[in-house]
Amino acid sequence: MSLLPAMPLDTLDHNNPWARYIDRDLLIALLAIVGIGIVILASASMWVAQKQYNDPYFYLHRQSIYLAMGIVLAIVMYQIRVDFWQQLGVRLLPIVLALLVLVLIPGIGKEVNGSRRWLNLGFMAVQVSELAKLIMLLYLSGYLIRHGKDLSVSQSHQPLLIPLLVLGVTGGLLLLEPDFGSTIVIFVTGLSLLFLGGVPLKRLGILLGGAILVMIPVSMMGYRSARWDALINPWAHEADKGYQTVHALMAIGDGGWFGNGLGGGIQKLFYLPEAHNDFIFSILAEEFGFIGMLVVLSLYGWLVMRAFVIGFQADKAGKHFGAYVAYGIGFWMGFQVILHIGVNLAVLPPKGLTLPLMSYGGSSLMITLASMALLMRVHRETQLSQFGVLEKRAPKPRKVRAIKRTARD
Repeated sequence: MSLLPAMPLDTLDHNNPWARYIDRDLLIALLAIVGIGIVILASASMWVAQKQYNDPYFYLHRQSIYLAMGIVLAIVMYQIRVDFWQQLGVRLLPIVLALLVLVLIPGIGKEVNGSRRWLNLGFMAVQVSELAKLIMLLYLSGYLIRHGKDLSVSQSHQPLLIPLLVLGVTGGLLLLEPDFGSTIVIFVTGLSLLFLGGVPLKRLGILLGGAILVMIPVSMMGYRSARWDALINPWAHEADKGYQTVHALMAIGDGGWFGNGLGGGIQKLFYLPEAHNDFIFSILAEEFGFIGMLVVLSLYGWLVMRAFVIGFQADKAGKHFGAYVAYGIGFWMGFQVILHIGVNLAVLPPKGLTLPLMSYGGSSLMITLASMALLMRVHRETQLSQFGVLEKRAPKPRKVRAIKRTARD
């Protein structure tokens, strides 16, 4: 049942002609982040692009192409009703798991800097872990709709075992690549959604404690132990394993309050590896200073807040699947931004995580834009539902028992 009285379409148009289709605040934050990202990417990548490809605009050109492709994908995603993804998530899950297996096979998966995370399609390399974030979000949101009551009131652990098993298998495949950063993002986002889905806090706390007990030794194995050592005392290892952390801190410190100006950064001149990707926030801090950092953090905070607001509105309107999707996108973006910036500030060891919508990378940019379009679609359907406006050419509604939390699977 609609929470607000039905409103004539012409009255709604008069008050706010496009608010029912687009969340203005989300769109402003999104455009601002993308715009700043293109500018700082151009500045951070020119020198390395000139050295590697004899073209200072190589990475900028490719990122612009990825942006155009991402916009097309976002437009397509926006046209699809949210309910379509509710049942599709569980069908896409085996596909993404198969892709995570394929990427580990030599000759199929592309290896870069010791990590095998990409499938080479010729015109671009697809990072499967980025796709896995979105598919896992859709799967878990659908699972919570189908089993929400069992998760919240059942004394049995059985309803919780299936999503935990899926999270465990996905995380295990990601660790084999290895991609520890994406594993953390997917696992924490999944646990957050399970909590919202009704899993008792005590039970979730035990699961989280167990996960931490597993993650700690995993994070200390192999090359990761050297990263922790470098994090604890980077200046003692500034010539080897602490090199990235030291130069990231130097870039941030050199930026001061207002930065050295666009293009005035020093660390991107072959001092800081992956300046256009894993450490792009350090370059932003060096060139735009503390004020620039605050502006970017505020924009990300604004974006995450809008995701939660859209989720709350959808939940209040009875669109629970859309609400879970919106909440999940908010958690996903928030956690990934925190992890990326934590690495750049030497609070966390390097994890190879991109800064959403800013770092170089076609898969990350396109999947993030697709998720933003999905979030915007949740807003659209919520607004139309609240104001009693029916979409043109919409299919006749079917009775879907899974929409209500009290329904049985």
